[in-house]
Amino acid sequence: MEVYLRDHFAGATAGLALARRCRRNNIGTGLDAELAGIETEIDEDRRRLQAMMSRLGVAPSPLKSTLGSFAELVGRLKGNGRIVRPSPVSPVVELEGLAAGIVTKRNLWRSLRVAAPNHGGLDVAELDLLEERATSQLARVTT
Repeated sequence: MEVYLRDHFAGATAGLALARRCRRNNIGTGLDAELAGIETEIDEDRRRLQAMMSRLGVAPSPLKSTLGSFAELVGRLKGNGRIVRPSPVSPVVELEGLAAGIVTKRNLWRSLRVAAPNHGGLDVAELDLLEERATSQLARVTT
């Protein structure tokens, strides 16, 4: 369980960085307000995961979190035919990546809900709310 939580926390760190980039890259578009709300929620989700980990006696791995942030940064260097500026399809690729991260986070909440009866630091009601929020985030990112 410790490795699983640390891996997801690292993913949450990378996902928050991607959400911030998506919001910044969509300022002035019809998506900016929605992405700002999603970014705020993802930041809170990450903090709630960290609180759960703390209740379970699991500390985030600084190395894995740093690697997660680095992986998000390297993802920006994809071959898109542009060296300095994003390509016209970059917003779509970023939103797809954000959607994939949200699906993974929703699966985390579902898995932890199944594990909750065996781990006193997990609250089923909280996990249900987090899963619902992830489903809402996914719907807003993909529509």
